[in-house]
Amino acid sequence: MKKIWIVLMVWFMVVSAGSAMAQFKDGSWEMTTQMEMKGMPHQMPPATFRQCITKSDPVVKNQEKGYDCKTTSLKVSGGTVAYSVECKGKDGTMVSTGTNTYTGSTMSGTATISLKMKGQPGMQMTSRMKGKYIGPCPK
Repeated sequence: MKKIWIVLMVWFMVVSAGSAMAQFKDGSWEMTTQMEMKGMPHQMPPATFRQCITKSDPVVKNQEKGYDCKTTSLKVSGGTVAYSVECKGKDGTMVSTGTNTYTGSTMSGTATISLKMKGQPGMQMTSRMKGKYIGPCPK
């Protein structure tokens, strides 16, 4: 179960941070995510991470070895980005559908994540995220 949580956090960092093309600043963003799963007695603590986001490369590739993530849907309207991303790996498949809204130097978003790991029942969870612009991307 611990491996599932680690994979989910890495995957969600990739998915949720990467989709803004309009009304945001290119650069380093600090994001905090909170995952919620019904029926789980112990919820994951919030996770904070930094991600470089640019208009020319808005979807960041998954850094977790063994997973191939592809954006299957992307719609930008003003500062709001709606997306779907599917990640496939040897341990299973994850699909995230969400919306991120960027307003100058802040952002917020929600996503529904469906997870099917081999040998385990499917799971669904919700992630809520808030973020702030930090500055230029590190070189």
